[in-house]
Amino acid sequence: MPLTKGTRVGEYEVVRPLGSGAMGEVYEAVHPAIGKRVAIKVMRNTAAEAEVEAKRLLEEARVVNAIRHPAIVDIFGANVLPDGRPYLVMELLEGESLQEYLRRNHPLAIADVYWLLGGLLEALAAAHKVGVVHRDLKPTNVFISVGPDGRRVKLLDFGVAHRANRERFTSPEFTVGSLGFMSPEQLGGTVLLQSDCYAVGCVAWLLLVGQPVFKYGNMADLALNHLKTVPPSVKTLRTDAPEPLARWVASLLQKDAARRPSNAFEALVSLKLAQDEDVDSTVVEPDASGDDDDERTVALAPKKPPEPKKPVEPTEPEGHALEDDDDESTVLVMDPKKR
Repeated sequence: MPLTKGTRVGEYEVVRPLGSGAMGEVYEAVHPAIGKRVAIKVMRNTAAEAEVEAKRLLEEARVVNAIRHPAIVDIFGANVLPDGRPYLVMELLEGESLQEYLRRNHPLAIADVYWLLGGLLEALAAAHKVGVVHRDLKPTNVFISVGPDGRRVKLLDFGVAHRANRERFTSPEFTVGSLGFMSPEQLGGTVLLQSDCYAVGCVAWLLLVGQPVFKYGNMADLALNHLKTVPPSVKTLRTDAPEPLARWVASLLQKDAARRPSNAFEALVSLKLAQDEDVDSTVVEPDASGDDDDERTVALAPKKPPEPKKPVEPTEPEGHALEDDDDESTVLVMDPKKR
């Protein structure tokens, strides 16, 4: 049952709905005494699922607070409504998802692609540093926030994140994730830091090309493509993509996890090296002494990232980038070894 304006949720009062999906609803809420604005995510569960989902949300809150990084959306609390539905109290973001940003701005400038990937990997590296695998990286879980200090890439939704030696909330016979971004080993039930790197490669392909690395359709065929099919160079579909960037994308999409960057920080360093090779995206900093020695300083983002083409409103868009495919939602995939 949707929450109405003025409904009390813990210390907060609901202001308005922000969006909804298969898993639940998100609302803007405010603390009536101090005026703090937050987002509240309420899960849509049956009574039988509520206890497990409450534990999952509590674990998500613990994961986020273990990472403690400004590029990770903050979670302030977790509890249960009187009707038994669990909820999270979260940082309220102004901006739009990466999916909506891509939908409006495709084709993205190469400099913008570097900035977006750098921001995503910075957030993911903080998670990997404390041993957290996100497991569900996709454009709807990446957010471009707008604030007083400008724009920032934020990583959302650690609801299915994996930490070693922690309680599982899904059957060991199933792997959780979004099929369009799932690595070969994740499809087989193995979760590694490199699995997130594969997903970043899928996101990078989408940012450059505007379509998934493997076309959505039959789920079995899509899974088989991730397991067996080696994609061509991204330059075949985006001819202006710099060769170093194309090689970097290919390195993340390797079928063998051991051949990918070992974690997000290593992927971030290799992205920086790729940009160093890319003269077209290099920012030349004048020498303060006035000497013309052509020294170059390269950042993972342009000094002022390209602004959106029109004002951004808070949204929770549905669909997939430039195509309205249905396969991007988080799914449970049967482990082939259990069949």
